Amino acid sequence: MRLTLLDGFRGFFLLFMMIAHANGSFHAVLGAYNHHMLGWVEDAQGFVFISGFVVGLVYTGILDRRGPAGMRGAVMRRIRTIYTYQVLLILGFCAAALALAAFGLRPDILNQYVAEPLAFTVASLLLVTGSLHMGILALYIWLMLLTPLALMAFHRGWAKWWALASVAAWLLAQSGLPDAAQLPVERVLKDAGHGINIGIYFNVFGWQTLYFLGLYLGFLFARDELDTSRLCDPRLRPVFWLAVAGVVAFAIFDRAMSLGWIEQDLRRTLWREIDRGNMHIVYLANFLLDLFVISWLLVAGPSSGNRVLAAMGRGIEWLFTRRALVFLGQHSLQVFAAHVVLTYVIMWGMTGRDLPALVDNFLLLASIGALYVVAWGHARLSRKPARRPASTKAPQAESVQARRQPAIPGRRQRLSND
Repeated sequence: MRLTLLDGFRGFFLLFMMIAHANGSFHAVLGAYNHHMLGWVEDAQGFVFISGFVVGLVYTGILDRRGPAGMRGAVMRRIRTIYTYQVLLILGFCAAALALAAFGLRPDILNQYVAEPLAFTVASLLLVTGSLHMGILALYIWLMLLTPLALMAFHRGWAKWWALASVAAWLLAQSGLPDAAQLPVERVLKDAGHGINIGIYFNVFGWQTLYFLGLYLGFLFARDELDTSRLCDPRLRPVFWLAVAGVVAFAIFDRAMSLGWIEQDLRRTLWREIDRGNMHIVYLANFLLDLFVISWLLVAGPSSGNRVLAAMGRGIEWLFTRRALVFLGQHSLQVFAAHVVLTYVIMWGMTGRDLPALVDNFLLLASIGALYVVAWGHARLSRKPARRPASTKAPQAESVQARRQPAIPGRRQRLSND
């Protein structure tokens, strides 16, 4: 089954990921005002969490139908698909960088491929480094490799031990030891004549918390063990308002840091300490608060008796089930890969240029439109010809089964793991 709502969220994160990255070059008014201004939660966090939820939902179902071996095989096939896209991007960027360099062109975004074509490309293929915006697929692959172990731990009732290991890994990331371990490797490579950086931007030890939280919730949902009705308990209403207060506090803190409301030396210290790449506690706490508030509004808001909260809950469900967002989410891997390519082209093309505001806004909208072209193209290529049913009884049985599905926020449809 597919949760339309999940696809909508995933499409939303992809859309604003494109806007944020493209607007770093365009500086368009249309791209300046969005949810990034309202706290420390950005699109990458939501994308990783939703991806974990979808993976848990899909592969728990395969585990229950085909057993551990079938689940492991399915996960490995998915890893192969994702890695294929990663390889094509890396080799494509390397080829483009060398071809452009042959004509005297050297885009900054591809400079590492030109400076160290063999060492940097091999290290990128090994998922231990990468150019800008390439880290999220590498992170995803590393976490997918651990997914069979995590699902079997959940299956055997060891979820609390996995949670403890996840917390310990997050603490390790905050200690700085994984970052420090990269330095000797970089020194060895530099002494050998290959001065490349090691490490992807997203620290796996830190970011795994969001993925495995989503994976566990997806596991529970696949087995109908995720009891969201608890959110409707009136005793949780004060907790909801406390969470809202926390979200507002983080939003004010974000604005204070961005707009200079805090003394300059303190700001420098805070920016140095609040490391997004390591999933600093500020980012993690803000995400968990946002997750609780949105979940409460979706589940408990419509029946809360408060007209404003009910309207907000229905509004969130309406927004994230719009076809425009759901369609992007259904083709997330292809759209993400296209967004990386588009971002590189935009960064190269806009280097040293200052366009009129109208042109900036138009090009930003065009970059969004390109994502839909890619999603449409993938939908066309992956469309299978309809088969005529062997008898009229099977479709009837399927429709009966569909009518028996429980009603939940967001319409349920076929679930893919794009």
